[in-house]
Amino acid sequence: MRHSFGGPWTRKKLEVLEKYLKFYSTALRNKSFTLHYVDAFAGTGSQDPKEIEFQEQMLPSEDFQGSVRIALDVNPGFHQYHFNDLNPEYITPLKQIREEYPHKTIHITQKDANIFVPEFCNTLSSTDRAVLFLDPYNTELDWRTLQHVTKSQKVDLWLLFPISVIARMTPRDGAKIRPEWEKTLTRLLGTGDWKDALYKPKQKPPTGDLFNSTDPDDATERLNIQELEEWVTKRLKQSFNYVAKPLMLYNNNRPLFLFYFAVSNPNEKAWRLADKVVQDILKKQH
Repeated sequence: MRHSFGGPWTRKKLEVLEKYLKFYSTALRNKSFTLHYVDAFAGTGSQDPKEIEFQEQMLPSEDFQGSVRIALDVNPGFHQYHFNDLNPEYITPLKQIREEYPHKTIHITQKDANIFVPEFCNTLSSTDRAVLFLDPYNTELDWRTLQHVTKSQKVDLWLLFPISVIARMTPRDGAKIRPEWEKTLTRLLGTGDWKDALYKPKQKPPTGDLFNSTDPDDATERLNIQELEEWVTKRLKQSFNYVAKPLMLYNNNRPLFLFYFAVSNPNEKAWRLADKVVQDILKKQH
């Protein structure tokens, strides 16, 4: 868990995750499934403050557990735990945490999450079910990775989507997009059509305005944050059978992340039950 210093927004994220893990592991514990908890960006598993690119300064540290320990401490819990991180410096701390839970089956891997997640999904059989937590550091997540999640039909997903990063990389003025960011945005958003989708024509000045000097190369502006949220949600709904309205997480009234819940299971009964529980969890965070 990287954002342990993040204050109230981090606490909200972890509270939501913990409540859902308790529900999930309780509801499915006696259903003859092997239950997996998966964290593809597990970090060190502890509360080590670190700089992240989108924040201008570090926030005060708070005394609460990271997502790794929260998952391990949930009761009744999961049959298997999978903690992955590409950074080699994080593997030793994760292994130390594993030693604290000798009676739990804990797998630790050091891979790119965009490789790890598809590989994990491919191992799932009809008797497996999983909760996947994707909490990327910045823009590492490839949208194509999400396609493997939905194709599995066995995974419930909690995704922290960096809406602040998208806003930063797509300036209000469409003519000012930095070329080096376009490839990153295409990978992160899963479509090369994002520029057409995220930008709209600027409103024209009233007819007869003496100062009407609109430059045709400066004629678009980016959607606002709410419109960005709606577009990302629509993209997810094109892949997943169910997507809850995301929880917007703020720092000093500035939007940072959209915290999404999505279900890959095509069984309507399954996602309707999840919907009822998730809506109850999320509404208590507003």
